[in-house]
Amino acid sequence: MLRVLHEFHDLADPAPLREETTLLRKAPGCASAELYGSLDESSFHVLTMLWETEEAYDAFWRRALAGDYPVLTGLVTGAAADGSVGTEFYRREIYALREGVWEPERLGESHRAIRWPATGEVRVVIQNAVQASPAMYDRITAEVAETRREEGCVSYHWCENTELPGHLLLVEVWADQVVYDRHWALRLSTATFRGDPLRIPATPQRGPQTREFYRRQQFRHHYERWLPADSYAYATTVAWPAS
Repeated sequence: MLRVLHEFHDLADPAPLREETTLLRKAPGCASAELYGSLDESSFHVLTMLWETEEAYDAFWRRALAGDYPVLTGLVTGAAADGSVGTEFYRREIYALREGVWEPERLGESHRAIRWPATGEVRVVIQNAVQASPAMYDRITAEVAETRREEGCVSYHWCENTELPGHLLLVEVWADQVVYDRHWALRLSTATFRGDPLRIPATPQRGPQTREFYRRQQFRHHYERWLPADSYAYATTVAWPAS
């Protein structure tokens, strides 16, 4: 599957995009489309999408450029240059925690003979459903403030589905793998001190429950296609697949 993230850093009125998101879920090949708003910054929102194939997304984007989804298209193509919107694409990878290490779920428990390089920023995406309570939200507020103080934390947002209370999204970016390793070690070593996060699992009404890790890839829209935000990542002689 293709994972798509659109981060909107200054979306004052999410209602038009929320309405269009309901249409996105009906698009051929769209496995999921959900809009989340930050629990601590009212203007920060994230649109998450899952597409069954890259070809399905390509067909969707052609329809979007033709005028089928004017709100989303206007936001991601018109404001990306000023940094108010960020877009990322990944080949979806779900992770499981095994003996303190996050590993791709599809690999099972088998021994891995190759240790692949971990370069660049680390992107974390977690979607879950919990039993919402005032105490839980207070714990999240405290967690966000403490986590953002950690060295190398580029961004850290707990968000809630704009249609489904208790359906949460955590999006994180860490400067590099070394920094994330230190962060995770700190989380494990301070678990008793920090106490119960009070995020009691609930049955989701819609959307995936997932934990995903990526080497961050940012894109910008130019000449009616998505190009790497880093111009040095352009390839003209090799058409690389999604990663």
